[in-house]
Amino acid sequence: MKRLFYFLTMILTYSQFMACSKDNLEEFNLQGNTAVQVIAAGGGKDLVKTNDYVQIPMKVKLSSPATKTFDVELQLNTDTVTKLIESGALKDVVALPNQAFSFPNVVKFQYGADTASFVLTISRTAIERVYGEKFALSYKLSNPGKGNQLGNPNSVIVTLDSKDLLSEADIHYLSITNSPGSIILASNHNNYNTTPSGIEIPLGVSLASFPSKWFYVEVRGTTDSIAGWINEKILPEHTVGLNEQEFSLPSRVQVQGNKSAADFSISIPWDIIAKNKDRFLAITVYLKDPTLHVINLQKNYTTILIDCANVVEFDVTGEATLTVNRDNDGGPDAGEGSLKLVDNQTSTKFLQGGFTGDLQCTLTFTRTLKIGAYTLTSGNDEIARDPKSWFLEGSLDGTNWVIIDSRTDESFPNRIETRRFNVQKPGSYKFYRLNITENVGNRLFQCSEWRMIEFL
Repeated sequence: MKRLFYFLTMILTYSQFMACSKDNLEEFNLQGNTAVQVIAAGGGKDLVKTNDYVQIPMKVKLSSPATKTFDVELQLNTDTVTKLIESGALKDVVALPNQAFSFPNVVKFQYGADTASFVLTISRTAIERVYGEKFALSYKLSNPGKGNQLGNPNSVIVTLDSKDLLSEADIHYLSITNSPGSIILASNHNNYNTTPSGIEIPLGVSLASFPSKWFYVEVRGTTDSIAGWINEKILPEHTVGLNEQEFSLPSRVQVQGNKSAADFSISIPWDIIAKNKDRFLAITVYLKDPTLHVINLQKNYTTILIDCANVVEFDVTGEATLTVNRDNDGGPDAGEGSLKLVDNQTSTKFLQGGFTGDLQCTLTFTRTLKIGAYTLTSGNDEIARDPKSWFLEGSLDGTNWVIIDSRTDESFPNRIETRRFNVQKPGSYKFYRLNITENVGNRLFQCSEWRMIEFL
């Protein structure tokens, strides 16, 4: 059986360190000065791997059977390994932190036995983070029971090869889900979603290998490489980096237990897009410092490039004239008349009495334009008055109409709630007509605001 590790022994004194071969054994003395030899051993076939740790069986052997049942304490000596590496006495290995290891505090020898076993547990994440290297740990024996005395040396250094414990396929690498190590171009309604406040570019975290327990990974944005990429013509000449005040990004993302991915997004407000309408905006988003597992340094980032000229959209409602086929009893200029529907104030509303499902609200523009989305805002009181089903039409001449969007069984759970609807079949028209065919269930209809958004 291939050995997973080899052992060195050392004398813990101020003046010297002594290495030993695989067959050199540490000694301590039982009562009666009986020499007892100790060796730590393990086998690859007994290795246990889980999502969280790797376990290695270890043995402590006596040179002769124990004359009494007794305990020997085990103590971890991480500082010893660190000092030996720093001094050059221990080469070609790295040290892992104390919390990477766990094992019992004592080993019990039964009467007549010459062997005792314990399990060394090593954090899987700690091994993943040094994959490809060897690492060392040191533990010593102390305080043997029943009056037994320890001899010297009394410490063991164990060197393990991470490649013997895990394979490349075992590593839980973390990557950006979307175009890792590459560029995401947000343009012409591709690779982004629109909201009333701006655009959102969907991103994600992906976990290689099998799912783990829940953990966090930090998320950051940077523009450090933008200037260099412009010079190298990787990015367009008129590209500027987003500063910290111009985007919203979660500082960390949680991947749930037994899940291999988690979603998040970066948001950029409309005023930032409009201010840079003749430029490209860029930001590199990257992952760092996961609480579990290891970052894939080739796939932990993606660069977002926003083509503002082909992303920017405008609220053009104010360019149009509104007419309705059924108005408030007080007329369009009344406190709750139809003109309140397009006054750009959600604190007012249009209220129409005697609603029968045939309300038509028409916006007439002075030019043809492509409406790509629209918003509706619910009223301030009775939810039963809210619009539930409707369809939107477009026309070039005000006579011949084409249905460009249709909605059924929509809802506005909150009062004065604005919802955005992307037009299903956008086109360029001069006239737009909203046909309200159903409200939630009241003889009154109300709506605080209707806004029309032009796509360039």
